[in-house]
Amino acid sequence: MTVFAGMTRRWWAADRLLTVAIALVIALATAQPAMADKRVALVIGNATYQHAKSPEGAAGDARVMAAALQNAGFTLAGGAAQIDLDKASLDRAIQDFGRQIADADVALVYYAGHAIQLRASNFLVPVDTDPSKESDVDTQMLHVGLLLHQLEGSAKRLNLVVLDACRDNPFQGRGLTEPGLAAMRAPEGTLVSYPAQPDATVPGTSDANNLFAMTLAETMLRPGLGMLDVFNETGLAVKRKTNGAQLPFVAFSPINAHFLFVTAPPPTAAALPAAPKAVKGMAERAVLYDEDLSDPKGKQYVGTAVWHIEPVKANGTQQAGLSLRADVEIPERHLKMVLTLRRNSDSSLPASHVAELTFIVPPDFVGTGIDNVPGMLMKTNEQARGAPIAGLAVKVKEDFFLVGFSNVESDRQRNLQLLKDREWLDVPLVYGNKRRGILAIEKGPSGDRAFADALAAWDRSQ
Repeated sequence: MTVFAGMTRRWWAADRLLTVAIALVIALATAQPAMADKRVALVIGNATYQHAKSPEGAAGDARVMAAALQNAGFTLAGGAAQIDLDKASLDRAIQDFGRQIADADVALVYYAGHAIQLRASNFLVPVDTDPSKESDVDTQMLHVGLLLHQLEGSAKRLNLVVLDACRDNPFQGRGLTEPGLAAMRAPEGTLVSYPAQPDATVPGTSDANNLFAMTLAETMLRPGLGMLDVFNETGLAVKRKTNGAQLPFVAFSPINAHFLFVTAPPPTAAALPAAPKAVKGMAERAVLYDEDLSDPKGKQYVGTAVWHIEPVKANGTQQAGLSLRADVEIPERHLKMVLTLRRNSDSSLPASHVAELTFIVPPDFVGTGIDNVPGMLMKTNEQARGAPIAGLAVKVKEDFFLVGFSNVESDRQRNLQLLKDREWLDVPLVYGNKRRGILAIEKGPSGDRAFADALAAWDRSQ
């Protein structure tokens, strides 16, 4: 059996678990937003159109961005993402937003839905738009220039405008044929971003999978990343994930501010908690399979895994309890990983359990680092095909990943049964050079005991 068969499949349904990634980063990242400034955001998701094909994923994109912005210290205009606005509602939302940002330090507008360009100008499309001729655009749609005008009036304010609207033109059959959005001049102190280049549309698969919104939301919550770096890193990630088919666009005027969505945490003396000293008989088998284009079975590197349980201290949202831990080492690749798994007791976090994966890689690591962990799987033996844990994985920072297990009851029961019954755990890896690997970890006798103790403790604490 080919080790890497099926690794390119989509691991979990994004529509059901779309907000888990954001919630994980919010609840578990070690940094906090900088709160000395006043931040206001207007988030709009127009998804259900009355006279045009509805754009896939626009409402979900808006909700993801709203959650990320709230937890980066933004106050949401209207209190939440505003979904499916008709012309009157859109006009009112823009006007109200203009009043709210009068004394704001940072103003951000995120719009997901249809937008078109006409005569080098861009227009947002309300859900009740029904143009029959070109002149209807002026009366039925919102000129983006009017939106930008609401952002004027303060030399000290930073303005961010994200138009996640480079979709197919829904009115091509009515004489409005220009694709994508037109390039715009960014007013003073303003940054403008699209998910695709001017006059271009995003690939359909990317739009359906919420790629730009999910990538931007995750990137803006990385601690210590500057504003321009956020949009640049987002663009690079989208370009990489679409093999160059989608190139996000950013334009800005000179900005006299160093803005961080989330501040960096203070440095710590150690990146990882100290691992307990392994004793004879504790080490179980761990195997790293690296992709090899000349051999479908890949290259194999054997190492060790030490399983144990350790206490979890209570904090403001998490109850005291026990966590399951594995210290994994692959000596030949100089690769180490610490895996911790605990039951989630934070009611605001939509996950039943949370796994943290921290990697230690040498500077000369062949893969140049761990770029992505698609998820986790459980299997009956080393060569078996794994069954995926239902959940979602996110990259919090370099070489540190979180996996939130689905809290849907049927998924939760299935996940716990997999953890209990299966003897091996697989962690798929994507390296910085885009090669893939699988880190397979055996429970063994010590792992069986640790899993049994942890599962029993989690069951008692429910």
